[in-house]
Amino acid sequence: PISTGETEWAKNGRFTGISEIPLTEHGRAQVAATAKMLVGPGKLIDKAKLSRIFISPRVRAQSTFEELFDKASQVALREAGKVETTEKLAEWGYGEYEGLKEFEIRALRKDRGLDKEIPWDIWRDGLDGKGGE
Repeated sequence: PISTGETEWAKNGRFTGISEIPLTEHGRAQVAATAKMLVGPGKLIDKAKLSRIFISPRVRAQSTFEELFDKASQVALREAGKVETTEKLAEWGYGEYEGLKEFEIRALRKDRGLDKEIPWDIWRDGLDGKGGE
C-alpha cells in the first residue's frame, strides 16, 4: 500500500485516524514525487497491470489517488471498475485521543491515575476504552 503524504496533524505529531484532515501542499508534492518514481508503464505501479485499487474513504487517501494518477488514468481505472473506496481500509479511530499529541495523551492518562509504572504506549496500552478502535 502507498500511504498518504503529509497533513497538518501528521506534521505536528497529532494522532490522525478517522478525522478528515487534507494533505498539505507539501504532502501533495510528496505524493507527486512518489508517482514520478513508481507510477507509469514499466514501473512498479503500471496501470495496465493493475487488477484492483482499494482506497480509504478519507479525503487525504482520495487526494493521494488523484496525485498518483493523471486524470485520464483515473477515469480509465474507474470506468474499468478497478477502483473501490472502502471503509475496510479506513484508518484507525483514536476515539478521544484523535488529534492529540502523545504528550497530551500521557498527561490525560496520568490525570486519570493510569500508567503509574511506565509511560503510555498505544501498542501496549491501547486507547483506554474511550471510543477508539
